[in-house]
Amino acid sequence: MNYQNNEESMKKTVFVGAVTSCMNLYPIERIATLAAMFDKSNTNLLIKHDQQAIEYLINRGFKPISYQTEKELVAELKKLSPQLVIYDGGNTEVPFVEELKAFIPTIIHFDDFGEGGTAADCVFQTLYQEKREKLLPHYLVGPSSYVVPKSLQAVQKKAKEPADKPHIVVSIEGKDPDNTSYRVLRHLLQLQIPIRISVVVQSNYSHAVDELKLMALSRKNIKVIHKDHALYELLGEADIVICGAKYTPYKVATVGIPCIVVCYDELEMQHIFPIEANGFINLGLGKKIKQSLLQNAVMEFLLHEGRREHAIRKQLSHDVGRNNQYIQSFIKSFGNDPSNSPGFLSEEQAKKTSDMIQ
Repeated sequence: MNYQNNEESMKKTVFVGAVTSCMNLYPIERIATLAAMFDKSNTNLLIKHDQQAIEYLINRGFKPISYQTEKELVAELKKLSPQLVIYDGGNTEVPFVEELKAFIPTIIHFDDFGEGGTAADCVFQTLYQEKREKLLPHYLVGPSSYVVPKSLQAVQKKAKEPADKPHIVVSIEGKDPDNTSYRVLRHLLQLQIPIRISVVVQSNYSHAVDELKLMALSRKNIKVIHKDHALYELLGEADIVICGAKYTPYKVATVGIPCIVVCYDELEMQHIFPIEANGFINLGLGKKIKQSLLQNAVMEFLLHEGRREHAIRKQLSHDVGRNNQYIQSFIKSFGNDPSNSPGFLSEEQAKKTSDMIQ
């Protein structure tokens, strides 16, 4: 099958995004990455008002339109009258999607776990869970649905001298309500081996950063970094990453780094990408994690070269670094002719990975 990639043939497209309590800033990164693949003169971005998200997009050359409520969103979409909407604003309900479908020909959702996804034309589920019942055919599930942010595409793994201290990077996404970052750092400090530790906390971290910094003073070679995108700066030099179970494991798998996962809520525990079969050590709920369990996982990676190589090989086997070209082709094809595109996805993704359609 041949699919048109000519920008001029693409219909008017609107991206809709929002920073949500569980998704954090990644959906905005995803929108920025996808929108950059489209002709700007024929593309608009509608973003639920969030100063951080607006500034992020403006700094990347976009001119987002802000909305506050669902009613305002619908009104803005009616004014823009797009042929294709790519919605990345969290869970939706059926009445809302049906209202949009009354005047929008094609709607694609990302990570919509609400009932509204059943009414969309296509749903990419990156944070997929164990399949308990048959999915509707327009749900596209698996690692190949992960959109790789531009900042991550630039990360290169750096060669290290054998004498260097192993560098452990701790990055728990978002608010970290149970302060898993603090618990993990406290456990790591009990390791009686020479290591470097970098703890990354995001701007919406809901605890006192000074408490982490005070703990870091007890040992040399520990840094606490309060910056949203610091992880991208550290992945190239990390020997082990300790993170939650949302989007960070995908970022790790793009580069290929031994990774320990600690989930910060019950919902994260249902995400089944960051598991042993895909190259991760998943220790379950972070607020219940035992010191010995975390330390054993760290030492397993540090002491056994074969274990590290196996984890990296499993992660890289998904080849998520090439996802964007397939997703771009799919979206453009789908926008022009929705009836043919599912065949494209099955055909093209089968060449790269068997993970997409479940």
